[in-house]
Amino acid sequence: MPSFRATVMGSLLALIPGGLQAQPQLQVSFSPYGGAYFAAADLFDGVIRTQTAGDLAFKFGQGTGFVAGGRLAVWPTARIGVELEGAYLGSDVEGEIVALVDGNLVPISGDVDANVFVASLNLMYAFIRPPLVPLSIYVSGGVGLVSRGGDFYDVFDDTSDIAGVAGLGLKYGVAPGIWIRGDVRDYISSYEEEILRVAAVRGGDAKLQNDVLISVGVEFFFTPGS
Repeated sequence: MPSFRATVMGSLLALIPGGLQAQPQLQVSFSPYGGAYFAAADLFDGVIRTQTAGDLAFKFGQGTGFVAGGRLAVWPTARIGVELEGAYLGSDVEGEIVALVDGNLVPISGDVDANVFVASLNLMYAFIRPPLVPLSIYVSGGVGLVSRGGDFYDVFDDTSDIAGVAGLGLKYGVAPGIWIRGDVRDYISSYEEEILRVAAVRGGDAKLQNDVLISVGVEFFFTPGS
């Protein structure tokens, strides 16, 4: 009987695709990815008083751009993982100034070179996972940093903010240790520029930011020491 039971179990395991078979308790994964980025709120929207041009209505925010990054994760179990993420967001600043010229309101808009770097440490929880199907659906949450740079931000002093991070993702096993992965992550922070806040006669207060990353990548799993 034990021999028959072992034969049955071995046959069932042979029918499961390689990516679905039981994983070791501790695994490490690396995932390069790319995708799109957009900001759900303006960074600043207010009126600034100047000595030569009077009051100017001034608004600017990060434009839609691309994402390139990577993630390194440690999975003690199939459901729980801890992941370190870093990404470069190619996103110019889109701005608009409305000035009073000869009694007329004249809008002036344009883009200025800028970029954003984000990094975070996240806890992952897979609420749908193998071995029943080659699909894993998971949520994530953690703490991160949003750092803005480029020509536009050269005149500002503080361009980095601490962020809370929330995400949702799924991945599909295509081969042993190889998964196709898609994620949506939201870096939630509060942006306030001191120079603009002091100069503003209206607006200029801290604004809640949602920097959203939509990405697709490949995740490679390996077992330390193997």
